[in-house]
Amino acid sequence: MPELPEVESVARALRSSLTGRRATGLVVRWAGILEPTPRAVRRASVGRVLSGVHRRGKYLVLTFTGDDGAVGHVMLHLRMSGQLLFEPDDAPDKHTHLIWDFEGRPLHYRDVRKFGRWTVVDDAVNPTAMAHVGPDMLEVRFAEWNKRVAHRKAPWKSVLLDQGVASGIGNIYADEALFRAGVHPLKTPEGTSPEKRRAVWNAAKGVLRLAVKHGGTTFLDFKDFHGKPGNFRRKLRVFQRDGEACGRCGVVIQRVVVGGRSTHYCPACQP
Repeated sequence: MPELPEVESVARALRSSLTGRRATGLVVRWAGILEPTPRAVRRASVGRVLSGVHRRGKYLVLTFTGDDGAVGHVMLHLRMSGQLLFEPDDAPDKHTHLIWDFEGRPLHYRDVRKFGRWTVVDDAVNPTAMAHVGPDMLEVRFAEWNKRVAHRKAPWKSVLLDQGVASGIGNIYADEALFRAGVHPLKTPEGTSPEKRRAVWNAAKGVLRLAVKHGGTTFLDFKDFHGKPGNFRRKLRVFQRDGEACGRCGVVIQRVVVGGRSTHYCPACQP
């Protein structure tokens, strides 16, 4: 599933390539991907200029402004396998569900699993539809984040995955952040010192920034705006490396299941 770094790479590409261009058409090949209706999405976007792209966690909100000053906001959640491809070399296949036209420049939305959604929302920064989503992990300050986690009795891995606490971290970067902080995934925030909680906060921000720099991580489906996979996979230290030697200490990396999610850690570096 695309996490914050992958979605940020898409947001940056949208801003650099399409901001200021008018959405002149939208071909809908599967209506189930548009909420509340295809007509509502067209009304909010087609004929208007893409004037802004805002990211919060794993969500994007595209703002379209009309010549009359009217504004529409469409939120995109890529979910498991959503892809935005700009001027793709390949013709649309059976998994291409939307084809946008920006003054002659095509933008394809492809989604093998059909879990992604484009939703008309009421605001670009704090839409009602995102009320359940916590502050962006790259933006939240330690004091606020610490208040949200300090008394949690759930395992650290589950807390980091809780998008209501802070948004953007998924399975990959939760494992990597805990390794960098030296914290066991089954330890609880309540049982962790303030210094170690700050270490987790710093590590989460650091691994997300590094992943953004490398265009995110690709294992199965994720490709960036131009059809290229993310390059952060070669930087991973523990995720899906169970059975291998830890690059830091040489101890074999272990795998456990936490909250139904596959979790990877070094038993020596994360006691």
